Amino acid sequence: MSVFARPVTAIIFGAFMLCAETCLHADTLANVATAPLDLPYYDWTAAGFLLGAGVLSGRRFTDTRRQYQAVAWGFMLSLLTGAFLGSLAEWLTPPASSEWGISEAGFVVIIAALMVVALCGMVCTVRARHP
Repeated sequence: MSVFARPVTAIIFGAFMLCAETCLHADTLANVATAPLDLPYYDWTAAGFLLGAGVLSGRRFTDTRRQYQAVAWGFMLSLLTGAFLGSLAEWLTPPASSEWGISEAGFVVIIAALMVVALCGMVCTVRARHP
């Protein structure tokens, strides 16, 4: 079984994305009373789903549990694709002042790398056979 199809990869990636989205929106969390709809609920949902599917698949890698993990990878991949396309559009516009330490090009590269991991996770999970 490929390393991308393993449940531990889904658990680690889901936990990473949950932490990354929480840290990325830390300023919004401070003002949650004024802007509750600005929180990344969809990202948290995808990360939690991937984390949960990895935990379920880790107990016993059956076809049904593998399907949950593949769907969770697909959900995460769809959100990362949307973030990539949005960041790509921002990257192609004239540069503004940098709000934080990562440049627009660096951010696009990071999202592209996360997309590749999610794509590999989804494809390898679908193609995985019983251990």
